Amino acid sequence: MKPLTTKAFELWLQEQAQLIVRYRQVEQSSILAEYKQLKLTIESLEFQANKGAFQRKFLGKLRWLATPQHQQEKHLKALAKNADIILYLSHTAEEIQELESYQTVWKEEFETLSRPEAWQTGFLYASPTLKKDHSHVSEQQAYTQGKNTDFANHAMCILTQKETTSAAAWHPTKGMITQEFSYTSDIWHTTKAVAPTAGILQAKVRCSGKAKHVLCLTTGNAQKALPILPANKTEKNAIYTIVWNEKEVINYVNNIEVARSKNPLSGEALPLLIRSYLPENQKPGTSQLAIDWIRIYTKK
Repeated sequence: MKPLTTKAFELWLQEQAQLIVRYRQVEQSSILAEYKQLKLTIESLEFQANKGAFQRKFLGKLRWLATPQHQQEKHLKALAKNADIILYLSHTAEEIQELESYQTVWKEEFETLSRPEAWQTGFLYASPTLKKDHSHVSEQQAYTQGKNTDFANHAMCILTQKETTSAAAWHPTKGMITQEFSYTSDIWHTTKAVAPTAGILQAKVRCSGKAKHVLCLTTGNAQKALPILPANKTEKNAIYTIVWNEKEVINYVNNIEVARSKNPLSGEALPLLIRSYLPENQKPGTSQLAIDWIRIYTKK
């Protein structure tokens, strides 16, 4: 499969939604009915037998070209070049039915300048007593409870920047402590589960800088997750897709499959988590994670 650019793939996604509507319109059109009837007539045994008999009687095809029956053949060829007929014949009914079988169950287009109600800062923990807004002692950034996030220009943009501050950090043996950080960033999660136990999630994401960027489906214990962005390499600008069911998880970057694995969260409805971070052993730098939209689909 030829890799598509992000722009081309986004256009293809838009065309799939339009395809269903147009296919069903053509399906009910008079031009398709005419095409089908004329094709049935010309391909019939009677028509072909009469054509053969005529050409044998008059020793060739020349006189056939002047007959009304040949005009029918010409008209069928012209109809076959019609854009609506080409579209209809390029897709099967099963293909369209498969597209129609999906419905949008959740989406975030970031259309307002303020924080959407579906989001809150911090890690996602099942217990309300646990502090959600914290970093880890093995990281170089503090989290700022949304101060490093901008919702302008129809996107959610998390900025990781150089800034000295003291903030909460989780230590594996000491628990929650206060630590000095030289960078700040942000972490967000949805206030409730947005993804069903099986479905498709797509997100248009732009990344830059030294930070590691995370977009994943997770649970309240934060120990397991279904990553949407590849852990080893994140493209600067791409549409990421994750397809999951009870058995497996498949990841795509634009239209290319990049990973396939067993589903460690089978049967669970899942919230989203987004964050940027700087590991302690990595050279730091200003970074940005921008998400233009997120859409989740499931079977009807």
